[in-house]
Amino acid sequence: MSESYIQLPPDSTGKKARAIYRSDLGSYEEVSASKDIETENPVYAVAVSASAVAANKHHISLWNGSTSYIRILKVIVAMHTTAAVTGFTMQFIMQRASAVSGGTALTIVKLDPRDPAPPSDIRAATGATVTLKEAPIAIFTLNPEETGAAPFIVFAPPKPIVIAPNEGITIQQYATAGAGLFNAVIYFSVEVIKP
Repeated sequence: MSESYIQLPPDSTGKKARAIYRSDLGSYEEVSASKDIETENPVYAVAVSASAVAANKHHISLWNGSTSYIRILKVIVAMHTTAAVTGFTMQFIMQRASAVSGGTALTIVKLDPRDPAPPSDIRAATGATVTLKEAPIAIFTLNPEETGAAPFIVFAPPKPIVIAPNEGITIQQYATAGAGLFNAVIYFSVEVIKP
C-alpha cells in the first residue's frame, strides 16, 4: 500500500475537499478522516451457554462454507456452576478445522441490526464432529469451582484470526471430563473490505 492523492479541478468548478481554515496563518489545513476496518465490515456474534463439560468435546465450532473470509476479532470463554462444584483447572483449546459436521446448531446474531444477515453457508454448532487442521491458536485454562480464580478469559488476538472459505475454528475441551458448565462467545466479521 502506498500514499496517494486525488487531483481536484480548479476552484468552484466541481469536487471539494474538506479543510480547516487557519485565519492566523491565512491558510487551509487538510482534514484527516479514518475508520477502523471492522466498522465497515459487518460484525456478528455466536455463543454457547451452559455447555456440559465432557472429555474432548467441541463446545463451539464455526464453519465457513461461504466464499467470504471470516475475521475472528474476540473470544470470551467462561465457566459457571449452578451449585457448589469441586473441580480442577481445565484446558480448552482453540484450533482451525478442516471439517465441521453435526452437533446442535447455534444462532449467529448481528451486532448492528442494519448489517446484512451472515452468508447462509457460515454455520456454528456445539457438540460437532470436527477434523482439526493444525496446532492450537489459543489455549484457555479455566477453573469450574465456585471459588475459582479465573471465571472468564477475554482473548483479543494481536491481529484478527482469518478463517478462509471451507475452513473452520473450534474450541475443544482437553481429554479429561472435569466438572461445571462451559460458556463462550466468538465475535467475528465477514470480510467485505480487506485491510
